[in-house]
This record gives sequence, C-alpha cells and structure tokens, in this order.
Amino acid sequence: MKYMPMLLEVDNLHTQLHLAQGSASVVDHVSFSLGSSRTLALVGESGCGKTMTAYSILRLLPSPPATIAGGRILFNGKNLLDLAEPDMRQIRGDKISMIFQEPLTSLNPVFKVGSQIAEVLQVHKKISKKDALEIACQLLHDVGIPSPDQRLNDYPHQLSGGMRQRVMIAMAIACKPQLLIADEPTTALDVTVQAQILALLLELKQQHDMALLLITHDLGIVAESATDVAVMYAGRIVEYTDVETLFEQPRNPYTLGLLNSLPRPGLVRLQPIRGMIPSIFELPKGCKFCTRCDRAFDRCSQQEPELINIAPAGTKTHFVRCWLYQDDSPGI
Repeated sequence: MKYMPMLLEVDNLHTQLHLAQGSASVVDHVSFSLGSSRTLALVGESGCGKTMTAYSILRLLPSPPATIAGGRILFNGKNLLDLAEPDMRQIRGDKISMIFQEPLTSLNPVFKVGSQIAEVLQVHKKISKKDALEIACQLLHDVGIPSPDQRLNDYPHQLSGGMRQRVMIAMAIACKPQLLIADEPTTALDVTVQAQILALLLELKQQHDMALLLITHDLGIVAESATDVAVMYAGRIVEYTDVETLFEQPRNPYTLGLLNSLPRPGLVRLQPIRGMIPSIFELPKGCKFCTRCDRAFDRCSQQEPELINIAPAGTKTHFVRCWLYQDDSPGI
C-alpha cells in the first residue's frame, strides 16, 4: 500500500516562555499528525497548552517572551519553522486559517466586516476590492448570515456573538484553506447557537475538504465531530488515539477524570477532578498530574512517564503517558 503523507505533522514541538518568574515550557515536546479531511481535537482544561500549540504552529507567539526551542512543524512536508516571516505570512490565512476564541476582540472594531473579509482575499488572491466584496457577500451567505449584502456594511459591535463568529468563519474559509484551526469556536455562545456553529463548521469542512484542528475543553463536541483526539495536560500530550477508542477505552487517569466530570442522564452529582492545574513554574517533578491523581503511587512523584503506544500490534495506535501502563508498573 502506498504511504499517504500527512497534511500536518507536529514533531517534538517545544515552546518556552521567558518571564520575570523564570523560564517554563508551555508546549513540552508535543507530537501529533493530521491527515487531509480528518479532524483532530486537542482537549484539556484551560491553561493546559492547547492554544499555545496552535499559536506555535502558526508562529503567532511574540518573541520575546515566547520562543520555539525545538521540534518541527511539517505542513505538506515543509517545515514551517524554517520559513522566513514573509513566506509564513503567505501561508497564514491562505493554506492555514484560524478561528480565534473571541471574535469581538479578533475583529477590528473600526472596519466594516465586509472590508475585513475582502482584505484577506485581496492579500492572498490579488483581486480587486470590488470582486473581493462580491465574494465576501457570498461567504456571508454561505455561513448563514441573513441579508448578507446589508451585513457587509455592519461593524462588529452591531452583530450578535453568533453572527460575529460566523463572520470569523467566513474570513477563515475565504481562501479555501487546506487546514482550519478552530480555537474554542463555541465559547461564550448560548447552547442553541453553539450547536448551530458546530454544525456549520462540520458542513463547511466537508464542502471544502479541509482538515480541522479543533481546540476544545468540551468532550461532547469531541464525540460529535472528531476523528482523532489528543488529550493535553500541563503542556504535554497524555493520551492520543482515535475518538472511538478514547471514549470506549480511556486509559490515562486525567482522561478518565474529564469523562467522569461530564453530565450524564441519571447522574445525581458530577465527579470533578480535584484541585487545579499547577502553575507552569510550579509543576511537580514526576508525572505532572500526580498531585491530582487518585491512582498515583511513589514513582509518579519521582519520574515522568514517557508517551508509549499500548495498543496491540496491528491495531489502531493508542498512546498513553502513565506509569500504570509501563511494563514494570505495580498493576492497573
């Protein structure tokens, strides 16, 4: 069988922050891959490194204080970390687009939304403003905004949260990117609008044959939309497999904690994970989850486990970072 190269391969990515408190790893030797037309969900609590990973891929982190200290980011086989900034700017918004977490702050408040969408097309497709505005109008129609010819002339503050998010989606898909990164795309929206935005994203992904990197803390969204899942904690991937395996056979205690904290029919009381993610400057010496884990033993606090594949040979891969699944563990 012919090998099909991955669209995106993140290999041992290491991003550091250098602040007054000291230096710390916010993306700690993270590796994953994403094939064309697939959806990979990066999952975890706030502060676990999901957004920093996305910003590292697009090289959007300000330096200083952030530096990418190592690793590779291969997009169509080309290492994005080797590109000069002008070349990287040509990829952003064209081949790779991102929907940011808060549309009100991501959209420029002093420009009409039509002009902001048109600008993306003018920069990357080298077309006239008139043609760009016509395409922008069609894009607003495609993302479900009524009376798009009138909404072109609205400013961001004149739109609801759901409509602003639709504008962000229209801007992101304007150049028909191969990869769309969506950072918590349903945050701060009411439940009905969340469902609409998620359905729209998945419909557009299929229409445009895009790969989707979905950043979320909501495992319900993951179950509905992802093909593969990488669970992050304290800047590290702690479990990585396909979505069916993750929900049927979760292995890392942190993943189990996330699943147990989900509301379910008949559940009288939620089971939250105790404690909070520690500061990146105060992480435990061993397993970074050991201070919150009910199954931790002595070794967990002394040495950090590697991310290993626990799936039987010839089956789907299932990577887990946990001492319970090492050959010399005390048992599961």
